[in-house]
Amino acid sequence: MDHPEQDKLDSHLLQLAISAQKYPPRSPERQLALTKLISGIVRSCRLCHPQKSQFPAAVYENIYDEARQELLLYICEKIEKYDAERGSVMAWVNVLLERRFFKDAIKKFQNNTSSIKIITITDLDNFIASPEESKNMTDILKECIESDPENIFQNEHIEKYPQVNFQALATRRLLGKSWKEISAEFKIKIPTVSSFYYRCVNKFSLKLKEYCVSNVDEIRDV
Repeated sequence: MDHPEQDKLDSHLLQLAISAQKYPPRSPERQLALTKLISGIVRSCRLCHPQKSQFPAAVYENIYDEARQELLLYICEKIEKYDAERGSVMAWVNVLLERRFFKDAIKKFQNNTSSIKIITITDLDNFIASPEESKNMTDILKECIESDPENIFQNEHIEKYPQVNFQALATRRLLGKSWKEISAEFKIKIPTVSSFYYRCVNKFSLKLKEYCVSNVDEIRDV
């Protein structure tokens, strides 16, 4: 049976992936191709949902969001790993999601529920810890992002939308806002705002971790 719409999407994603591979890292052309590629993948509604029946709905949503975040970051950073000779972009993406990132997300979730960990890049959206530690760490992270002493979080924004900066998005995510709510508030499509956010999380992860580690040490010394 023919699937013209699916074939059209596969061809479009293939062109974007190959285009991104041609340009040097961090070049505007590569970033544009990657942004369109991520948007196309997310909007395709063809990302698989592995092991959905094995977890309570709320737990599964956290695990899946974690896995998808890491998957999108991987695509942005490792697009050269895609080999068009071995299959479509969506086939590659879904194999990564099911066999690697979803399994990794389960392990992180299990580890976080059994012990306290310093905040990491993948904890930013789904912070799980004991009530006392979670409150302290969330407050510390929120303080870091809101104070923004170097103005780097506020200055990092979507082109032509200075109000949609990393500071604004991260603050809302820490307050539990969904991408649907954030998208409606700023009137920007979910793939655009979420992919920008995830790139910022990757970019600022070391600075956020350094800040959190130093402040946790101060709290423990009191």
